[in-house]
Amino acid sequence: MKKVLFLFIFSLSYLGLYGQSIDEDYDLAKKYRELAIEAHEAGDYEQSIEFAEKSREYSDRFISKYGLYGYVLDSQIDAERKLNLFKGIGGETNEKTSNLYSLSVEDMESAHNIFNSATNDTDYSNTIAKYQDSSLKSQLGFDLISIDLRREYLISESILTNGDDNDKEILDLQNGAYSYLGEEDYINASRTAASAVGILDRLEAPLSYAKAEAALNKAKENGYDTSKSNMYNEASQSLTNADEYLKAEDYSNSLLHSKNVIILANLMGVGDSKDFATVEETEIFMGEFPLYYIVVERTKNTDSLWLIASYDFIYGDGNLWRKIYEANKDKIKNPDIIRKGQILTIPSLKGEKREGTYKSNKTYGNIKDIKE
Repeated sequence: MKKVLFLFIFSLSYLGLYGQSIDEDYDLAKKYRELAIEAHEAGDYEQSIEFAEKSREYSDRFISKYGLYGYVLDSQIDAERKLNLFKGIGGETNEKTSNLYSLSVEDMESAHNIFNSATNDTDYSNTIAKYQDSSLKSQLGFDLISIDLRREYLISESILTNGDDNDKEILDLQNGAYSYLGEEDYINASRTAASAVGILDRLEAPLSYAKAEAALNKAKENGYDTSKSNMYNEASQSLTNADEYLKAEDYSNSLLHSKNVIILANLMGVGDSKDFATVEETEIFMGEFPLYYIVVERTKNTDSLWLIASYDFIYGDGNLWRKIYEANKDKIKNPDIIRKGQILTIPSLKGEKREGTYKSNKTYGNIKDIKE
């Protein structure tokens, strides 16, 4: 009975597992899913069922707004991105993670096959589950390899000493993650590796903030606050965010924003290009642009192809609307009429890399900052 109950809770929560955050309903679905699992593990099965039902409620609300197909697409994008990051850090050839990489690829291919033959919502849910299995394994592999790289970096910066208490804890967690991996317990392996990453974030965040602050000060000394104001202002805001997250002991977000400052400083011509930044961090902040845009209906300024094209994170020029139309002719009968919820593909304009679905709570690059 307990095993059946756990499977029931687990199946309800696929829509809130390891995908990217899209809106409040998604976040609540994920939160209640986690509470359901915690209650189940504590033996409080009635409370677990109650939380699971809440997770289902918010998942259903999310699906009604975006459509299940839209979430399939978002899950696919997230899984492909993490697989590419895993491969980019050497996961395919690393002796300890190559099998994990192969399994992630198998999950990806399985998701593609299920989706291609899908006939109902159950098939779409199974597709999502397989994409999320792939995403989980890719993130795990990425974390396991990055632990070694980041240890070396922090040791070289005298923040970590080989064999000290922090280092022992990091290595114990990494070894624990590999043990779980050997047992094919990917969830506990991921949690354990993430704990090691959390220690590394805590140690690196203050160092990264100090370097980011120095880089921004140097940029101002060189006059880039006026001559390259767009990048400077973005870096300045990121430094403020990094400081706030650091004070709140949210080391992961503080670190990401500090890395953004360092990357932007390098682009402006200052800063130390040798500062450590993982592949994932670089991709997040090197002027990210969305590949997909979901049409929104508003009381004022409702979406049109012209308005979408005018957004800075799209093309920054409404007159380029036809480029979007040409790429989406299969779903747009009349370019003057687009429907709420339509998922539009945004082709690259200046060779910029585009990925993921646009989210209003994320910061994107300005296309005008890219020179052709």
